[in-house]
Amino acid sequence: MPSGKTHDQVTWWLTPLTGVLGWMLFYRLDLALMLMLSFLFAGLMFSGDLDVKSVQYKRWGFLRWIWLPYQKWVPHRSPLSHGPVLGTLTRLVYFSVCLILFALLLDAVLNRLGQGQLLSQSQSAGQQLLKWIYLQPEAIGVMLAGLWLGALSHTWTDELVSAWKRWWRKRAKPRSKRNRAIKK
Repeated sequence: MPSGKTHDQVTWWLTPLTGVLGWMLFYRLDLALMLMLSFLFAGLMFSGDLDVKSVQYKRWGFLRWIWLPYQKWVPHRSPLSHGPVLGTLTRLVYFSVCLILFALLLDAVLNRLGQGQLLSQSQSAGQQLLKWIYLQPEAIGVMLAGLWLGALSHTWTDELVSAWKRWWRKRAKPRSKRNRAIKK
């Protein structure tokens, strides 16, 4: 398994390449930046290692408690955490549910405190968000692609390092047997 530092280095090295890829695909700076920033976010904050107490988990600071139920429900390196499609989808659904529950709780508390206007304001903000999503579907697709590519780079790094270690161990074992035979 590569360390969190290795994953971070891979993310930092691939982020500019992701921006260049975005530019080559879309010829739009806004979409290239969205792809690059969502890739960076996925690599540093939203990776498959949120299912353990990892560097990415610790970066959430005082909000890291949000990921404790996820760590209990999702086994480490399972398809739900490290899968090429399910991993990102699982984290997106989980995080969206957390945001929705937080918004509902905040609204209930503020309504109890007599701030009844918040509900109409939040509905207005929600309507604006839905309008933006409707008018900018390519932006949503690009952000999802960046999150997916960032998670995929994490999984591929895990797989490549694991394969390298297996190959190296296989290569090292015959040498040690030969050395023992020579010494006898």
